[in-house]
Amino acid sequence: MEGCGKVDIRDIVILANSRRHNGQCIAGKDLNTREWIRPINILGRGQSRIDQSAFLSTDFQKLVGDPSGPKVLDCVRISFGEKCGDYYQPENQFIDGNPWMRLPPFPRTDIPGLIDGPSTRFVGKDDHYSDNIPVREIKAKPLEHSLNFIRITRAFHKTEIIHTTSFRGNPQHRLCFEYESKPYNFVITDYAYEHLVAEQSHDDIQILKDCYVTIGVGEVFMPGTRSEELHYRLIVGIIPVSIKR
Repeated sequence: MEGCGKVDIRDIVILANSRRHNGQCIAGKDLNTREWIRPINILGRGQSRIDQSAFLSTDFQKLVGDPSGPKVLDCVRISFGEKCGDYYQPENQFIDGNPWMRLPPFPRTDIPGLIDGPSTRFVGKDDHYSDNIPVREIKAKPLEHSLNFIRITRAFHKTEIIHTTSFRGNPQHRLCFEYESKPYNFVITDYAYEHLVAEQSHDDIQILKDCYVTIGVGEVFMPGTRSEELHYRLIVGIIPVSIKR
């Protein structure tokens, strides 16, 4: 397989599995250091793809022997090549293309130890109310990490999921909640949740009663009605406390 320099082997718990164009974007935390890491695909190099870094089912079949890939709370041992982080996703790192090893799933009783502190630039007391951040603002002060893992409940955070459509007319699902007395309204791109909606087997009331969510900063986006490039914040992982997924 193609290499990317020195190999860096990490054991990762998956906390984000998000739809991205025609593939999936995954991210998680190092089981030893609790650092965020987002595997960046190299298997699509030289091929015509909408997104070279997203993982397709054929990529997951090669890497883990399963076209659906790892799910949230799955643990995998991944060998990485060079880091490729930037101003808005500093935790990005190329995989080296070798097969991944599945490890035992992360214990649900240990999930609270993965929660991030509240002081981040996209959730917390110094944040904006909006679901987006201008590119110029992040470039002026690059993010320390683009992902945040928190716990929210219906009782304390007034959680609600709104089923609507995007400006392109596609189905869109948004998670509304309050955090540190500020309201938020982010688009859900969690891959498993979108499939549950499509299969009409989701249960928003039960999910939102108590859940962990991963919030991530997306790629550069230019809205049709805006002249400024933006990064949107998205719900890239949902883990209901009382429902096994």
